[in-house]
Amino acid sequence: MSPVYDQLLRVLRAYLTASNAEGLLLRTTREMDIRPEELSAFHLPRMVPAIERRARLYLDNVRLARLVGEISGFALDRPSRRSRILTVEYEADISIARQTAKAICDAAGGRSFNAHKVATIVSELARNIVAYTPGGTIELEIVRETAACVRISAVDRGSGIAALDDILAGRYRSRTGLGKGIVGVQRLADKFNIHTGPAGTKVEVEVRL
Repeated sequence: MSPVYDQLLRVLRAYLTASNAEGLLLRTTREMDIRPEELSAFHLPRMVPAIERRARLYLDNVRLARLVGEISGFALDRPSRRSRILTVEYEADISIARQTAKAICDAAGGRSFNAHKVATIVSELARNIVAYTPGGTIELEIVRETAACVRISAVDRGSGIAALDDILAGRYRSRTGLGKGIVGVQRLADKFNIHTGPAGTKVEVEVRL
């Protein structure tokens, strides 16, 4: 078993019987097609909701919240020093990305208002990836230069954004809402760059904490 698997199991055993903890973790890794010996911190943002769903059968709301908080805490894996890359393909990934962004900002000591901005930006970028492309990734990194900020990079495998200049200028109107998310991200960000083409789109954002 991997060190992360063993760490998860130790936490679960503090809340569940040994057999229930082992069974829950094994079923979760099987569901996500992850081999226990290959489980790493990279997988944890996807695993936390699945563990929470199963643990709900055994725990009251208070103990469940404590368990999820403890797992989420070490899932961050020292966010102020390392970047996190989240895979975004499905609707559920939007919520995971938003929660992870908020948790990373809180762990880095960001103000509540700024953490909320980051969470909203990540949610909009993830929603665009899910709605309009086959999938992509969002990378989150805390950087400490003149001031602490979070750097966000969203990359998708879509066919590019047509009429991008009109969208950014506010001249584009779409019944599907295409473009609204990008404009919202641009308004919330302290720095904003976007590159788009037939191979996909990359959005780079910075927000001061």
